[in-house]
Amino acid sequence: MFSVNKNVESIQKLLLEFKNYYLLQKKFIRLDTAEKLTVILSAIGIALIILVLVALICFFGTMALAFYLGNTLNNIPLGFIIVAGIIAFVLIIFYWNRKRFVVEPLARFIGHLFAAEPKNTENHGTESQNAE
Repeated sequence: MFSVNKNVESIQKLLLEFKNYYLLQKKFIRLDTAEKLTVILSAIGIALIILVLVALICFFGTMALAFYLGNTLNNIPLGFIIVAGIIAFVLIIFYWNRKRFVVEPLARFIGHLFAAEPKNTENHGTESQNAE
């Protein structure tokens, strides 16, 4: 009879430990997801800011180049046509290499973010203390 009570107590403790483990895993998943979402959103924000700044630089640079070429050739519309041709050429080169410039770096970033092993914080620095 005493053995049956021990078994019941052991099962109850095991179930309680399993419940605690499940709740901790659920909390860990939430925190891990929040961390990864924060990294992604901050990367998107930084990319958008850089994109806007680069677009402004390119816009004003191409306008200046178009006016310079137009004044040099004594034909302003021809300067704009030349700049439009240069931009079209750059866009074609970018389109041909879109996998190398966009798809592969983005896939690498997302892959490293989601496939990275979680940091081991279980030992709380006891390994370095034991090594000494």
